[in-house]
Amino acid sequence: MRNREFAEHTAQILLDTGCVLFRPNEPFFFSSGWVSPVFVDVKRLISYPLARNRLIDLAVQKILQKVGYDAFDIIAGGELAGIPFAAMVADRLNLPLLIVRKQAKGYGPKAQIEGMIEPGKRVLLVEDLTTDGRTKALFCDGLRRAGADVRHAFVIFKYGIFDLVVRDLDSRGVDLFSLADWNALIKAARARGALDSETLAEIEAYIADPMTWSEVHGGAGPAIAAQSPGSE
Repeated sequence: MRNREFAEHTAQILLDTGCVLFRPNEPFFFSSGWVSPVFVDVKRLISYPLARNRLIDLAVQKILQKVGYDAFDIIAGGELAGIPFAAMVADRLNLPLLIVRKQAKGYGPKAQIEGMIEPGKRVLLVEDLTTDGRTKALFCDGLRRAGADVRHAFVIFKYGIFDLVVRDLDSRGVDLFSLADWNALIKAARARGALDSETLAEIEAYIADPMTWSEVHGGAGPAIAAQSPGSE
């Protein structure tokens, strides 16, 4: 399956299950400080068995197509939203599962990790989504402190509009890949008539320049991007 097909199928699933909220007049404030007219709550999928199973089918297919089964030994999921998706992927692939905490609990190099890991084991980080990617970078750091070899991170949905994602993960030698991004989602929403012209214009303005849109609407902006901690 080609990347475009993965993205199209995923976008339809997210829209069908109400995972995508459009609210340009009452924008969403993320914990990172960013403000957005749209919000994707991939976690809703766990309550829809048929859609959830179809999405995990796509995720496993994309992972195997992108990196191959022999490229990793363990699946890891980040606290909290990534855990169910990582668990389902690990189950499908019959691989061990790790949980990565946002903050260490206790002492030692493995204080951020739940589960068993031996030094040098290759770990694939599986998450629900990423906005600016900084939390994913912190998860990768925690796994590496525990001795893991982390070269790939997979998310169901990637905002795909923040350069910080590329900077923070690329600088760590981690390749981030996803099933879908905003371009695919907006294309699918437009095709089914889910957006009026005014909402669509706001969404497109946000995608074109998310930092400026955020700043204009009372959130973090370009001037503080370097200091702002990421939310996902």
